[in-house]
Amino acid sequence: MEINNEQLKKLFDLSGANVDVDSAQQDDITKALILIERKLNSFAVDTMTVPAEFNILIVDDLELSIYQFNQLLKKVGIVPTVARNKIEALAELKKKKFDYIVVDLFLPDAEDGIELIDECIKLREAKKTNKIIVMSGTDDKNLIEKCYKLGIDEFVPKSSNWHDQVLKFITSSLTSKQHEDFFKYSINDNICCYTINKFNSPKHIDALLKDVTTSLYTGYVNIIFNMENVKIFDDEYTSTFTTLYKMCNEKGGKFMLVKISDSVKTALADAFLDTLIPTYTTVDMAVSKVE
Repeated sequence: MEINNEQLKKLFDLSGANVDVDSAQQDDITKALILIERKLNSFAVDTMTVPAEFNILIVDDLELSIYQFNQLLKKVGIVPTVARNKIEALAELKKKKFDYIVVDLFLPDAEDGIELIDECIKLREAKKTNKIIVMSGTDDKNLIEKCYKLGIDEFVPKSSNWHDQVLKFITSSLTSKQHEDFFKYSINDNICCYTINKFNSPKHIDALLKDVTTSLYTGYVNIIFNMENVKIFDDEYTSTFTTLYKMCNEKGGKFMLVKISDSVKTALADAFLDTLIPTYTTVDMAVSKVE
């Protein structure tokens, strides 16, 4: 559908973007739409936003890609640093150490990307950075091979779901650790099991929701909670089960509970969740119910 000048003027006015309608380009329209969405989102409180646990630098010159990846990372509690060209990226790399650097190969040409990758490799050797991920829409095998020879850790084709692929690599390459309040492990490519140790404070719930969100965005759409260690349950946290059920359902998966106590059973029944959320006596039984 074509947009006429009058519609464009309204779009730019609404977004607050200072753009001449007669010379507007597609990128100007994209930026205006992003600004409008940001204004709308500013009225909602994002309870999943928490300080980043590690530093990520995104180097990309496409505003839409930057915005989409930012939004995805924010949902799992990561606030990245953004650079839009090689010069900005090098300036950020001088300021602090980054655990992950995500580089668009073309900035706007391949030489900028290659030169930046080379600099990142040198910094990694000096222990000033860590993993290097390259994203690109290119199918030039020689160019991709050159990136790997330089020493990158992962190459992600810039397709429609490249954001999810990068996030999956980041989370899968992190060292698994025992949390104070839960421990998780993957059963297969789409089932993740959590052994819950604590479920009795907003701090524990927030950490758990953040981690489940990460799991869902990296392909684990079926979530199992093993509740055998939770002997006493406060029904004020029952709404968390509703949230988790909705999150899994929206991704086309299931949320299941295993080895629940009588207090959890009562809380589920009182909230009419016992007919929505299946409960099982063993993890193996829950896994067998996933089609």
